[in-house]
Amino acid sequence: MIRPAGPDDRSAVRTLQSVLDHRAPALLEAAFDTGVGDLLVATDGESVVGYALAVPGSDDGVAYLAELVVAGGVRREGYGRRLVERLCERYGSTASLDQLRVTVASGDDGARAFYTALGFWELDHIEDRFDGEDGVLLLRRLS
Repeated sequence: MIRPAGPDDRSAVRTLQSVLDHRAPALLEAAFDTGVGDLLVATDGESVVGYALAVPGSDDGVAYLAELVVAGGVRREGYGRRLVERLCERYGSTASLDQLRVTVASGDDGARAFYTALGFWELDHIEDRFDGEDGVLLLRRLS
């Protein structure tokens, strides 16, 4: 099940965030405390097994997928895909947003293949995006 995160999800989401190489703890806390962006969780019926955090960008019509995490034991079961699709549905239904963007490490072939399969395409190459590693900016149209 995919649903908006609630206050009771904070601990589980923080634990999931800890596996990320590049994380934004302040942004996650702001999502919980002030509702900035969209924070969705995936559950297996009992536990939170993944989350997605997206925020509107400074560019008109653009939102950015800041973090996407699925617990190791349930990867490749569709949770990540469903989280991204739900964000696309939410943003695609608004007149103000027509793009979802995400930046991945240029050497992360798995992430690139995952997003490409979801309809994202390469928009730009970003030098030194991840502590010395280049990044690739990917885009998916929502309309």
